[in-house]
Amino acid sequence: MIERSIAVCDGDPRYALELGSAISEMIPSEFEVASFTGVDTLIEYAREHHVDVSIVSESAYDPGLREALPGTLLILRETPDFAPEGAILIDRFISKKDLLQSVIKELPDSMEGCLVKRMTAKSWRVIGIYSPVRRCLQTNFALSLGQILAQDHKVLYVNFENYSGLSARVGEEFKSNMVDLLYYYDCDPDRLSIRIPLMIYHMGPLDVIPPAPSYYDTYERNGGKWVEILKTIENATEYEYVILDLTDSMSGLLDVLEYCDRIYTCVKSDESSRAKLAEYEKWMVDHSRADVMGKSVKFSFPEFRDLPQDPLMLTHCELAGYVRSIINEDKI
Repeated sequence: MIERSIAVCDGDPRYALELGSAISEMIPSEFEVASFTGVDTLIEYAREHHVDVSIVSESAYDPGLREALPGTLLILRETPDFAPEGAILIDRFISKKDLLQSVIKELPDSMEGCLVKRMTAKSWRVIGIYSPVRRCLQTNFALSLGQILAQDHKVLYVNFENYSGLSARVGEEFKSNMVDLLYYYDCDPDRLSIRIPLMIYHMGPLDVIPPAPSYYDTYERNGGKWVEILKTIENATEYEYVILDLTDSMSGLLDVLEYCDRIYTCVKSDESSRAKLAEYEKWMVDHSRADVMGKSVKFSFPEFRDLPQDPLMLTHCELAGYVRSIINEDKI
């Protein structure tokens, strides 16, 4: 039974779950990460568990925490004048990477070495685009996001859609696609660093691995295998971001969603779409997938007129303005 733990407490459930999930991915297995939205439940938990480190936001802080939590207390400071006695202060509004590195510096020696090793091993940021709602501009958003990010970073876009129609949209037959990638991965994964550049379709500054023509070409790959393939691509390339345009028609969707650092979910406001989204979110929570919800961001777009068919023109239309605002607000 796991007795040692790290506790994360923030009034925003999504933030608490996301931060807890990020830390959980990197700590040794003998520790668990527990997320809370209030100090009362955190203190109650601490009565029965050995809490090595407590990470509490300024807005959730209570002076009684210092006595109730004898371990290391880290406060995510939200205002410059906040300075409680006996706590280590970390600025909440820095980037996720910097925040995690700041947390690492304050962890007990028994955790620190493992954390640093696993953090530095990951070289790219995984952005998943998925919605249970259809015809919500998911692929247009993903392509626009990828092209805008690629203006300043090395970005790879991977589409898992069934019968994507992407070849017709760009007006060109792809010379290679996901089926070829899987073949080369199965035959000689160590040579992917050579194979991948020859397979890439360049959509402006964005690198694209063209999708398989049909789900039936890839259905035997489960979620664990997709994650393994993506990690192999990560190690074989120098991409800073990978954008995964995900769909229900792929096998192992839930494992891939858990692999993502951030998930964007496009939604619509009609009654049927709201019902689909509510059922999806309830199922995820009921089946212990709350961590996926914790790193998901939902948004809807207005009704655009005459969105361009050519993906290269997506960065020059009204949609691009909304995508740029999401990038700035979410500090991607």
